[in-house]
Amino acid sequence: MEENRIALVTEAGNGLGGMFADLLLEHNYKVILAAAKKSYQSLAKQCEEVEDCKVIEVDFTSNESLCRLKHVLYSYYGKLDLLLNNAEVVNGFGQKINQLVLEDVKYQFDVNFFAVLKLVQMTKPLLEKSNNPKIINVTSGLGDINKMKDKTFCYSDYSLTAYATSKAALNMYTVLQAREFKPTKISIHSFDPVVRKYCTYNSVILGEDVRNAFMELIV
Repeated sequence: MEENRIALVTEAGNGLGGMFADLLLEHNYKVILAAAKKSYQSLAKQCEEVEDCKVIEVDFTSNESLCRLKHVLYSYYGKLDLLLNNAEVVNGFGQKINQLVLEDVKYQFDVNFFAVLKLVQMTKPLLEKSNNPKIINVTSGLGDINKMKDKTFCYSDYSLTAYATSKAALNMYTVLQAREFKPTKISIHSFDPVVRKYCTYNSVILGEDVRNAFMELIV
């Protein structure tokens, strides 16, 4: 029987971490869920009796907390087949420039962007021990400049300045990192789980086509 592959999935509030974990568990992955605050509480209950699923509480803005996660990964697993950077925070809907609180903007960049850079740096040696290592960065159409210019896009009128710019930065980073990884066996991908026909206000839906696209990346 094929050896279990190991996936690290991050979650900080978008509600997708558990859904991604379920899909991975169905396809012979051992899943480590690194989750923050309320996400940790809910996922810890959800995975309490699930074999091959471990939930670790992480503060994605804390180097000390990320180092503790690193210790667990290196001490107990020794390799990584998939890094799924799904953790994100969203706030500041509709804020104008005079309403922006820079500390809030910095916090969103810390979770949505800088934590991804740290996690890729941290796990790269573990990914290199896999036969087919992959990184998936969960992005959003709100970080796609062309989509946000399109008035038919369901989120084009949203003014989530901090969130949208942090996702735009993530998109560019993924492109640049793919270029760096091209000569290696590590592949890195952007994945947007929300497509236009599933656009709903603040609800999370993984349609069948989205699930299929995700499965194509992980199988």
